[in-house]
Amino acid sequence: MMGVLMARRGRKRRLEIEAEYWRLLAAGVGTVEACNQLGVGRKTGYRWRAENGGLQPENLLDASRSDRYLSLLERRRIATLRERGLTIREIASQLGRAPSTVSRELRRNSLPHDNGIYNADMAHGRCRWRTRRPRRAELAQDTE
Repeated sequence: MMGVLMARRGRKRRLEIEAEYWRLLAAGVGTVEACNQLGVGRKTGYRWRAENGGLQPENLLDASRSDRYLSLLERRRIATLRERGLTIREIASQLGRAPSTVSRELRRNSLPHDNGIYNADMAHGRCRWRTRRPRRAELAQDTE
């Protein structure tokens, strides 16, 4: 049984709550107060902090995002399947996405200096950088 991965015991991890916990901490709320607001035990909050060295995990941010966007795991699968020589349509069918989504991903996140190789981690970083661009809201720009 050494090669078989065992499922984690206990409750299923609630990523939305954990992501909100990290947002509260970033806003300056203490661990105990954040746990009280979210309805989780303080030991859970301390465990989340200990597991991540006190820093918000990167992949948790992806878990709280909409399924509309590609995740890092999906991008890594695209890279692997692309290396194996599968076509865009074959990759899309394996991911359960539209071929246009895969095509757009490869076009947007493969730069000329990448030598035609799609790197999932670089693509994910580029995507996250683009979503963080500073932009004022339309209503905030309008003086009336």
